[in-house]
Parts: sequence; C-alpha cells; structure tokens
Amino acid sequence: MADEKREMTDGEYLEMSNHLKKLYDEMEEKNAKLMFDKLDLKKVLTTVYGLVRIIDNMVDAIHGVPTELEILVQTLRAYLSDEMDTHIFNIKAIDINELDIEV
Repeated sequence: MADEKREMTDGEYLEMSNHLKKLYDEMEEKNAKLMFDKLDLKKVLTTVYGLVRIIDNMVDAIHGVPTELEILVQTLRAYLSDEMDTHIFNIKAIDINELDIEV
C-alpha cells in the first residue's frame, strides 16, 4: 500500500481554522483573567508592605517593645521589601560578586 497524501477540502480548512480560533480566544480569556488577578495581587502586596512599614516605624518609636517583636517586624519588612522589588518593580536580586566593580 502506498501512502497517499490527501488534499484538505475547504470545509476541513474552515473547520480547523474555527477550532484554532476558539482555542486562541479561550487562551486570551484565561490570559486576561490572569492579568487582572496579578494586578489585584500587586495591589494587596503594596498595601501590606505599606502597613508593615507603618508598624515598623511605630515599633521603633515605642519604648519597651520586646526585642523578639522588633526582630519579627523587621524581618517581615525586609522580606516584603524583596518581594516588592521582584513583583512590583521587576528588580532581580543582585549578586555583588557578579558586578564588574574594581575596589
């Protein structure tokens, strides 16, 4: 038996084209939803970071705050600061050894 290549009909091309358009539209819809979700998460992260900065400033101003609480707040602020750099400002962590700086 010889392999015969069959020509596609106009109807088959149209059906394939419609199917691909449907898949593309579904993907675009999912992408748009993900973009809105990402925007909401950025808003939440920004708000939380601002609140933690306020708490950090308040803890610094109040005398007699337990050291453990100060350390927890400072650690949380540092962690959120790194996340802000990555997810809001699109700044990647810099390895000081990768910089071409002569001292």
